[in-house]
Amino acid sequence: MIQIILIFFTTRLLVFFLKPLRMNLLMGYILVISFTDVVNLRNISIIADATNIESKDFFFSDSSLRCNQAGIILGPAVLGRNKTFADNVFPPAGIVILMTLAEMGFVIHLFTLGIQVDTRVMTKVGKSATLIGSACYLLPFALGFLTFFMLSSFGNLETHLKHCMLVVIATNAISTFPSVTSLLTDLRILNSEVGRMATHVSLVCDVWSWNLSMVVNSFALASGDSKMGSVWSVTFTVAFVMAITFIVRPILGGPTNEGEGEEEEEAQFFWVMIIMFCCVLLSEILGQHAGFGAFLVGLALPGRLPLGSALVQKLDTFSNVLLVPAFMATSGFRVNPGNMGGTSSVFTELVIMIGYIGKFCGTLVFAICCGVPFWDAIPLGLIMCCKGIIEIAIYILMYDRKILADQVYSHLLVTMLIVTTLARPIIAYLYDPSRRYLVQGRRTMQEWKEGVAMQFLVCLHNEEHVPAIMDLLDASHPTPHSPITVFVLHLRELKGHAASVLLPHHQLHKASSKATSYNHAVNVFQYFEEHNSGSVVVQHFTAVSPYASIHNDVCTLALDNRADLVILPFHKTWAIDGSMESTMHVIRDVNKNVMRKAPCSIGILIDRGPLTSSQYMLMGESEPYRIAVLFLGGADDREVLAYCMRMVEHPKVDLTIVRVKNDDYLNGEDSHLDQELIDYFRANAGKRKVSYIEETVMDGVGTTQVICSFEDAVDMLIVGKHHDPSSLLISGLTEWNEYPELGVVGGMLATSDFQFSVLVVQREPVGLNLSSGMSGSVSHSRSLS
Repeated sequence: MIQIILIFFTTRLLVFFLKPLRMNLLMGYILVISFTDVVNLRNISIIADATNIESKDFFFSDSSLRCNQAGIILGPAVLGRNKTFADNVFPPAGIVILMTLAEMGFVIHLFTLGIQVDTRVMTKVGKSATLIGSACYLLPFALGFLTFFMLSSFGNLETHLKHCMLVVIATNAISTFPSVTSLLTDLRILNSEVGRMATHVSLVCDVWSWNLSMVVNSFALASGDSKMGSVWSVTFTVAFVMAITFIVRPILGGPTNEGEGEEEEEAQFFWVMIIMFCCVLLSEILGQHAGFGAFLVGLALPGRLPLGSALVQKLDTFSNVLLVPAFMATSGFRVNPGNMGGTSSVFTELVIMIGYIGKFCGTLVFAICCGVPFWDAIPLGLIMCCKGIIEIAIYILMYDRKILADQVYSHLLVTMLIVTTLARPIIAYLYDPSRRYLVQGRRTMQEWKEGVAMQFLVCLHNEEHVPAIMDLLDASHPTPHSPITVFVLHLRELKGHAASVLLPHHQLHKASSKATSYNHAVNVFQYFEEHNSGSVVVQHFTAVSPYASIHNDVCTLALDNRADLVILPFHKTWAIDGSMESTMHVIRDVNKNVMRKAPCSIGILIDRGPLTSSQYMLMGESEPYRIAVLFLGGADDREVLAYCMRMVEHPKVDLTIVRVKNDDYLNGEDSHLDQELIDYFRANAGKRKVSYIEETVMDGVGTTQVICSFEDAVDMLIVGKHHDPSSLLISGLTEWNEYPELGVVGGMLATSDFQFSVLVVQREPVGLNLSSGMSGSVSHSRSLS
C-alpha cells in the first residue's frame, strides 16, 4: 500500500508543477516510475519461482536483469540512488502485490470504459469522419510498413525486430475511442466541433484496427504449430462473444426500476460484479486478455440505464484513484533505457516516428479536404496522435507475451509519452471553441427589429425553474406581429457515457429512460406554444456533457440559432419558508462560463417564485404581474430597457421604470445614450400601464434604500450586470459582493432576503457604440408605435 500512496502523491506533485504543460495524471504516473530500477529484479525472479509463476518474464525480461536503468523521480536518478530507500519502499514482494493490484485495477477500468461506450454513436458517423478516420489509420500503417521495407533492404536488422515490426506498425497506428474521449474531457473540448469530429474519427480507427487484428490472427493461425488448438481457441472466443451479446446483454439490459431501494441496488451491483469476474476468468481460459471479457460485459450493460451509471460512479473513483495509477506505474517498470541505443534503436524509432507523422499529416490533409478549417484540422491531427491507457495496455500485453522485445517496448512507450505530453499544451493553445462566438459577433436585444421573431434560449437543469421562466417568456408579450421563438435546452451531466450528446429532445427520449424526468417541463412549454398559437414556436434540445464544458453546447446552440437572449437559472433555490433549499456550485460554474463566452445577451434568473406563490401567474387568472426595472445607466441597463419595451403592451403586466441618478451624473457618451433610449421609451409607451420614476441618491446606501422600496411591491426586478465601478451610485457596495458574476447590484439582490425574483441581464462585454444604440432605439420605436 505504501507504494501506491507514494505513487499517488508524487504524481500529483509532478502534475501540479507541470500544470502549464497541461500534463494529465496518465502521463504523470508513467514519468514517476518510468525507467526505474528501484528493486532488485533478480529477487523478483526468485519470488516468481517460489510462487510457482510459470514465467519469470511475466514481469521483466532477462535483459532487464542485466541492466542498470536510469530513473526520473523514484528511480536511481533521484530517490533510487539511496539503496535503503529502494530496498524498503519497493521490496520484491511488494512489487508482486503491486502488479497484481494493477492488473485488477485495469480490468475494472476496462469494465467501466465498456459501460461508457455508446454503440449508437457508430451509426452517426458521417462520411467525412469515415474518410478522415480511414486515412488516420491506413496512412501511418502504410508509411510505417514502407519505411520498414526500405530499411530492411538497406541493412541487416536483428531477427527479433523483423518478427515484431508488423505488430509495432499496427499498434502505432491505433487511436482508440476511450483514449481520445478521455483526452477531450481533460481538455474540456469533448462537446466542441473538433471534439465530436475526433470522437467519430477514433471510432473509425477502432474499426480498422479490429479488422486488421483479425487478419493478423488469421496469418498467425496459418503459420502456427498447433493449428487445431488455435482454431478451437478462436471458435470458443467467438462463441464467448455471442453468449455475452445474446444472453448476458438481455439479462443485464432488462427493465429496471429507478425507484428501487438501496438493498435492491446493492444486490444488482453484487450480481453484475460476479458476472463480470466470471467473464474475466473465461477470457483468460480462452487465451485472451482478462480485460477482454470485462470490456465486453461493460458493452453489454448500456450506461444509459440507471444501473450502468451507478456502476460507473461506484467503480470509477476506486479504480482511477488507487488501482489504475499502479497499472500505469508498472508500465514504467518494463522500460529499459539501457537497451535504447545502436543502429536497431534508430531503425525502430524511425519507423515509430514515421507512423506519427503519417497519422498527423493524413488527418490534417483529409480533414481540410472534407471542409474542416485549417486551424481546426491541426488540433484534430494532434488529438489523433495522442495515446492513452488502452494503447499502453496493448503494449504491455504484447511485451508480456514476448511479441515485443525490450528495446521496442521502451521506444513505443517513451515516444508515446513525449508526443502526448507535447501535444496537449499545443492543442489547448491552438483550439478554443469560444473563438468562433467572438469572431462572428454578438447579438443584442437592442438590435432586434420589428416583424422578426425574438429568439430565446432557455436552459433547464430541473423542473423547479420552469414557472418563473414561463412568466418571463409570457411577459415578453408574443403576438403574431411580434412573435418569439424559444429553444429549450435541457442540460444533463455526462454520466455513464464517454461521448457527449447534443440533439433534439425527442431523439434522446426514445433512447433513454432518464429523459422522462423532463416530460413535465416539455408539457408546460407545449401548452405555452398551443396557448399562443401563431405567436410562439418552441423547440426542445438536450445536451449531455461534462459540466466543465457544457457551456460549449449552450453557446453553440445560441450561435447556430441566432439567439437574442440566453436565460440561465441561478444556482441557488429557495424553499417556501424563505430558507435556502439547495445550492449547485456546478451550475454556477456553467453560468460563469456562458457569461464569458456567449454570442448574445445573457440573463441570470434568480427564482424566488415559491416565496410569492408565483406559479404561472400570467397563464392563469391571477393579478397583474408586477415588474420593475432598476436603471442606473450603462450598456447592460439599456439592454434591460430594450427588452422591457416588449412588455409595455401586455395587458397583465404592470411595468415600473426606476431611474437612479446622482447630482454629479456625467455628461459623457454613455449618459447621452441612456437619456436617448429613455426618451424613446417614454415617448412610445404613452399612457399604458408603465410608471416612470426618477430617484436622486448620493451613494450606494441611497441605491440600497431604493431597492428596499420594491419589497412587497413587485414580483420581479430586472437589473443590468455591469455599472461604472467609479460611480457614486454603487459606492460602498463592491466590498460585499458574494457573486461577482452578477455584478454589484445583482450580487446584492442574490444575497438579500427579498421576496421577489430577479433577472440580471448582461450585454456583450465591450461597450455599446452610438450607432448600435441608435439603431436599437429606432427599431424598437417602430414596434411600439
